[in-house]
Amino acid sequence: MLTDNQVPLHGLGPRTRLGGLDRGALGAADVAAQSVSTMAPCGAAAAIPVLVAAQGGPVVLCMVIAFALALIVSWLVRGFARRVPAAGSLYTCAAVGVGPFPGFVTAGALLLGYLSSGMFAVTETSAFWLRLASSVGITAHGWLVAVGALGFAALSGVVLVRGIRISARVSLVTETVAVLLVVAVSVWLLCHGAERRLHDAVLAHTPDLGRLASGVAVALTAFVGFESATALAVETRNPLRTVPAAVRGSLLLSGAVVLLATLAQAETLSGTTTDSWFQALTDDPGARALVPAVYLAAALSFFACALASTTAAARVLLSLAREGVMPAALGHTDLRSKAPTVGIWLCTATVFGVPFAVSAFGADAEAVCGSLVAGAVCGFLLAYAALAGSMPAMLRRLGEPSRVAWVVGPACALTLTAVLAGFWGLTVTGPLWAGAVTSAVWMGAWTAIGLRVRARRPDAFASMGAHAGTVRSSVWRGYLRSTS
Repeated sequence: MLTDNQVPLHGLGPRTRLGGLDRGALGAADVAAQSVSTMAPCGAAAAIPVLVAAQGGPVVLCMVIAFALALIVSWLVRGFARRVPAAGSLYTCAAVGVGPFPGFVTAGALLLGYLSSGMFAVTETSAFWLRLASSVGITAHGWLVAVGALGFAALSGVVLVRGIRISARVSLVTETVAVLLVVAVSVWLLCHGAERRLHDAVLAHTPDLGRLASGVAVALTAFVGFESATALAVETRNPLRTVPAAVRGSLLLSGAVVLLATLAQAETLSGTTTDSWFQALTDDPGARALVPAVYLAAALSFFACALASTTAAARVLLSLAREGVMPAALGHTDLRSKAPTVGIWLCTATVFGVPFAVSAFGADAEAVCGSLVAGAVCGFLLAYAALAGSMPAMLRRLGEPSRVAWVVGPACALTLTAVLAGFWGLTVTGPLWAGAVTSAVWMGAWTAIGLRVRARRPDAFASMGAHAGTVRSSVWRGYLRSTS
């Protein structure tokens, strides 16, 4: 494995460039909770199938294809996580494999994905809390919503800056409760649904390839985020074993929940339906009591997603700062909590502030959510395509060339790029054009910043690809004495 300094053992330093984080603080369950929370399976189950149906594609088929693509990408992610523990997540793989500048562009795509996903989660959290209040007969006034949103933002920031252990446990408990609620409701709907209509929905007619690609791209939003556990590799015990297992386990668990919920909604979803899951429950007198439970599950799931997305984005910023590409303040970690406090507060302000500002100007909530989903899709698909394309080169550089990776990696990269291109082309001409345009502007601006930094400080780009290499405290002291 590559180390930070590429020096003999007797020349090892006391710390790596990623020092200051709470190294080895997290166990397997905590790391898995990070990926599961970023995926937000319960919130995705409540929101994404409806958005897929709005694209005009067969919902079940789109979700299955998206899950299959996510499994292929997860195989590549696990190959990276088994070799390089890094806080920069997938962009470190691109930097090590194909060069610093592609790595920098991948970092921008990751930030776009994490921040858009977090903003979408915040928007949906507010919506589901309002629905929950309405379902139990509580009227939420505008000032109360504003105060609640600010309190929610402050609570999230405080949880995150208290340390990764606390935020991971909060996400784990929150997502566990949400998953149990959604699974129970999904099973009830499947047991009380019409088998013939479900069969017709599963075997629905496939439209043109453009709409199918667009539907698959939106469906991928339900499965993205499983790689975010890699951003906590430095803070994980036995990261080369724990993180790959967390990536695989979180995707399988969340994928099963989302697919189960998709089947439960499939018979009532259509291109014009906007609230099929809840409408099906409301129309059944015996199931109306379950509606508040679904609202609560979705709100909790999206809350955990906001925490996890902010956590991952802050680690990416920390890694960039430690490499000298971003301002050094973003690499600051608190001495007590060992959390990247500056990055956390910046990401928290973005994730909560942007939706709050947009809603204050009276923007349509559904259009905002759709545009944020479009931004998340563009960011994650671009990052995954970069990972797939750079993975074979990274393995070769590490001295572990793989013929399978040379076949699977480029094929997966081309597929994801084609899906992204089809989705962007359809989105930019539709009602959610703001998300597609904003994504293009973001990536263009990020690339321009990278070109400027590389021109003015080429030494900063030369150091990209930092990961947790071996330090003196990790090596048997007798060996150090014998070689000194």
